[in-house]
Amino acid sequence: MLELVFYTQDRLLKVRRALPEDSFKNACKWQNKLKFITTNDSSFTMVWTSLLPDLEPIYARALVELAGARYPISPNYEKLKEACPEITYKSLEEEWVFYGGSFNPWHQGHQACINLLPPDKLCLVVPDRNPHKELIEINPVNAVLEISTRARFNKNQLLVPTFLLEDKKNPTINWIRDLKEKFPTLRLSLLMGFDSFSQLKTWTNSSELMSYLDTIYVVSRLEEDEDRYLALDEAHALKQNLNIVFLGKHNFENVSSTKIRKEVQRPPFEET
Repeated sequence: MLELVFYTQDRLLKVRRALPEDSFKNACKWQNKLKFITTNDSSFTMVWTSLLPDLEPIYARALVELAGARYPISPNYEKLKEACPEITYKSLEEEWVFYGGSFNPWHQGHQACINLLPPDKLCLVVPDRNPHKELIEINPVNAVLEISTRARFNKNQLLVPTFLLEDKKNPTINWIRDLKEKFPTLRLSLLMGFDSFSQLKTWTNSSELMSYLDTIYVVSRLEEDEDRYLALDEAHALKQNLNIVFLGKHNFENVSSTKIRKEVQRPPFEET
């Protein structure tokens, strides 16, 4: 069993391997693979994703599972909260902005989206499978390493690997509904490119989904003004008072993950 020490006073979840002098008398356990304690010692600075390359696959996956379970969108959140509440994610923000997508691979367009979001916004980057496309088998550890290596997050932008561990389609409505039921006063918002925004009416239970949302932050994707007006009308038909914020254009609107995958001829998240 791998022994770890977490510094949980930082939302990024910093970690180090256990030292001989660390006491594990009251340690928490996870999936019978990880044994860990928490500390207030902030002298170490390794974020949990940075430890993954040094771990055996069985422990790396367990660490990804643990990190994903920290958030209330996870089916394992209550289990982790009961076992070790100190490690679950806690936020004082009144609004959570979710940025979902396959990110296969993460590219400059994705980076531009989070760069355009106001830096004071809490942004939870949630890799997931596209419910409109055929399921592909991915390695969650590879996916986390790929994204965490390429992406440049600020202090309010967190990688949330929860759904990478679920081999199924996962419409946004399912977890947004559950989250709203658990935290009715929490403001839930989405960040997306205009291509996704223009297709909101095709999302599963789109009207119900919009009823739970506070704001949609939209980043341009080569659209014209008339495209924007049409998409706005369609969005407000789903929820009349939905707050929609256009964040502007960027230099990488023509970059797509599909084109990149074709160039390298294989999905970067596949089993190797």
